[in-house]
Amino acid sequence: MLNLVSRLLLALTAVSATLAGAYFVADGDRTGVVLLAFLALAAFAGGLSTAGNAVPDLAPAVAPDSPPPGRTAMSTAVPAGSGWPLGAAVSLTVLALGAVVGVPVVVAGLLLVLVATAGWFARAWSEHPSWTRPVRQRVSSRLLAPIGLPVGGFLLAAVIAVSMSRVLLAISKDAAWVVAMLAAAAIFAACYWVASRPRLGSSVIVALSVLAATSTVGAGIAGAVGGERHFEKHHAEEHPLEISARELKFSTDTIAVKAGEKVHLEFVNEDEDIYHNVAVYDGSGPDSKPVFNGEGFRGEDERSYEFKAPPGGTYTFVCDFHPNMKGTFVSEGGP
Repeated sequence: MLNLVSRLLLALTAVSATLAGAYFVADGDRTGVVLLAFLALAAFAGGLSTAGNAVPDLAPAVAPDSPPPGRTAMSTAVPAGSGWPLGAAVSLTVLALGAVVGVPVVVAGLLLVLVATAGWFARAWSEHPSWTRPVRQRVSSRLLAPIGLPVGGFLLAAVIAVSMSRVLLAISKDAAWVVAMLAAAAIFAACYWVASRPRLGSSVIVALSVLAATSTVGAGIAGAVGGERHFEKHHAEEHPLEISARELKFSTDTIAVKAGEKVHLEFVNEDEDIYHNVAVYDGSGPDSKPVFNGEGFRGEDERSYEFKAPPGGTYTFVCDFHPNMKGTFVSEGGP
């Protein structure tokens, strides 16, 4: 049922969304578009939260000659408070921070907004007179138990994991393992404390979960804003071997590589209109077996050869077109 408040909020949603689109097309300024979009989102969340309470917000029409209403017994029970408005405010705050921090925080904020909106709507529904004990049991057994608990547990674990990863990446390497151990000990202690008290009320558990999730997400946002620490990449710089052919001679008579590693050989043919290449053989005789045969080409030109260095030992590199052009190919290390 849509009452006056929900209709106004949903109308504000449509107007804000339209203005955000028009402003983006007309000006393209990101700040104005984000503000209007957040206004539309907040109005939409408020409209959904007030749409299902079925509480009339206008006085019924009464004829002037109607008799006065009779006295009826009124309940003095006060509805219990709800933490979903606070959750919605926190989720909108996370979403607003995401506009500054980056896309991952925006996604997290959107998920939190959806959860808070759904919880707020469900709380309003549960306060309706049609929400009886049998209805509550059916919803719990058919929806919350098989779907809500696994999905909620997965989302909570994902939020904690992502937030903790942001924190651990923002601090130093020596402090990261200390923080990780303290966080694991705190989670273990909290779970043990809850499990050891079977009569603990659901409100306490919800409050602890909200506190833990809020603090973890806040720490993750702070870590994301601070940025990741500097990581040094330890890898050997690749220096290609260079060899050239000029006047039917190689520029060097010895090539040394490390056994088993990739060889990057830059070969320059400086002899105009003469074919050369670089090939590696396991010996110098006519029965030698090839280890690598580079492409032959006519000068003046160059080629890049890449191949895996053979096992440790001494080999021969040669030009297949001119057998007198040769040298020693040394593969260092290995068996």
